[in-house]
Amino acid sequence: MKLDTVLDRSDSSSLLSEIVALRTHTSMRVKGISQFRGSHYQFVAELDAGAEEWHMVTDQGQRWSAVDGMLSVEPDPPHAVEFPRGMPTEVRMLHPEALLMWGRGGESFYPMLIQEIGRRSLLITFEHVEDPAFRATAVINGTTGIIEKMAMLSDVTILTEVEFGTPLDPGRQLEFLPITTDWIQPNY
Repeated sequence: MKLDTVLDRSDSSSLLSEIVALRTHTSMRVKGISQFRGSHYQFVAELDAGAEEWHMVTDQGQRWSAVDGMLSVEPDPPHAVEFPRGMPTEVRMLHPEALLMWGRGGESFYPMLIQEIGRRSLLITFEHVEDPAFRATAVINGTTGIIEKMAMLSDVTILTEVEFGTPLDPGRQLEFLPITTDWIQPNY
């Protein structure tokens, strides 16, 4: 991995391969919070990449899932979709190759810098292909290969809890506790 060096667009595919190689899981459950367009919500997301299935629920009652090749986004009827299409960003963070930020084909962003931060994390800065001043960042856990924080403009998503090896349980009762702080302390 080329650290602390401005990357060329041609470095994108090899960097993505190195990020995917960090993965240590096949299934996981995460809790997190997203700030999107001035509002925020909590979520629980589950992914089983081996089975190509995922679920996500927000504290606002929104539900998304993909099971047996069928994408369900309430209130719309389910429809066929290939994995990983249809994933919200929160789920894509658990499967980084699903993010549309790696400079492939018509993607608008590509990774231009990777740095070590904290004890175990990698900070990737993405640059827009048409506007080098338009940037986004992702913090990847260097031991698990998942993105724990994603920021683009004022939209920020942070994972607050991560469990590995958990079976998918879309019917599980969830409890979302009130957010008691305006700043979630990073754990890099």
